[in-house]
Amino acid sequence: MTHGCREGRKKKRVNHADDPSNRAMVQIDLHLLPREILLEVLSRLPITSMMDFKTTSHAGYDSIADPRLPPMFRNRVSESDPCLILFNYDSPAPRVYFVDSEGCNRRIRKIDPPQHSEVYNLVGSCNGLLCVSFLIIGGSSVSRSLLIYNPFVGDAVSVPPTDRLLDQREAFGFGFHPRTGEFKVIRIVSFALELEEVEELMVQVFTVGTTKWRDIVATPPRLADVIGPPEALVEGSLHWVTVVGMEGVGPISGIISFNLADEVFEEIPHPPCQRFVSRRYRLSVLNGCLSAVRLVEIGHFDIWVMKQYHVKESWVKQFSFDPYFAGGSPSYLISFPEVIFALKNGEILLQYNYSSLVSYDPVENRFKTLQTSGLPNEFQTLPFLPSLFSAKATMNLQL
Repeated sequence: MTHGCREGRKKKRVNHADDPSNRAMVQIDLHLLPREILLEVLSRLPITSMMDFKTTSHAGYDSIADPRLPPMFRNRVSESDPCLILFNYDSPAPRVYFVDSEGCNRRIRKIDPPQHSEVYNLVGSCNGLLCVSFLIIGGSSVSRSLLIYNPFVGDAVSVPPTDRLLDQREAFGFGFHPRTGEFKVIRIVSFALELEEVEELMVQVFTVGTTKWRDIVATPPRLADVIGPPEALVEGSLHWVTVVGMEGVGPISGIISFNLADEVFEEIPHPPCQRFVSRRYRLSVLNGCLSAVRLVEIGHFDIWVMKQYHVKESWVKQFSFDPYFAGGSPSYLISFPEVIFALKNGEILLQYNYSSLVSYDPVENRFKTLQTSGLPNEFQTLPFLPSLFSAKATMNLQL
């Protein structure tokens, strides 16, 4: 009898919360809460729940606009609690999504871009901001427009457009240096020389808060091919794995960094392997440290972590894992995994084939495919520490 009564009360409570006819009552109750208590509740929610609350409740919308909430939320959010930003390139127009990285209710949400375009790319992210580039084609001229924005607040800061010739290759990077407190965008352009097989590089830097790009004299090693997006932002420096020289008839690979404070390129010590080959390595950030995924042999990988930045002896082989098969598919056997970040439970979040998100348990040596409804077929994933500060406020610009 008692057991049946308890079931009845439980069923009634669940139905009451799920019934759309009762949402108005829930909203009224929240609206009647003292503002201080409501802000305290909101600051403890994951960003996905907060955005849902913002769009379904007038009280939530007004409260999230309260200037007292962003610092409260910042003090509660943890580096170990990022959400995931997903960039989908396989649709007619690129789309951006976000989803919780942990928890049972992984529901994907779409983010509206700050500018509508059929051709745009992710440049980078840091401190709760995304930097994206939009290709603008007008007649015979091609240029890129860049925007830095907070996807959860919606405001954007424009970067001066850059002209591009059709025979140029270019790459952008975005980051923040804690010593200077400045956000910068780097642009690297390669020109094919007519009489030589090698290319000439031009490097430009834009400091957010200024009005124009600056040419700088710093260039990477002549053979270094950094005309691609940086793979990791660590200690205020952007990083690439690339060729840095020649030895006999073969190339020598290394890790190249660009320091956003000093605006210089330098070579970073690589993991202690007999032969460091660029196509066998991929950089990432793990618990705030520079890390490198190494392909040992087909399907077998090591993860090296540089415990103390720029110190060669601090490289540690922290994880080794065997081939991963999803549904018996052999394609994952040869796929190079992307390390996204370390979960709070000690597992590592990986991405294979620009599609499946997989958690790896190093203790049990076990893989688990994360189930998320609504995932696109192909997407790029990056961990993103959400913020409620506007882009201008984050970058200390005049509001």
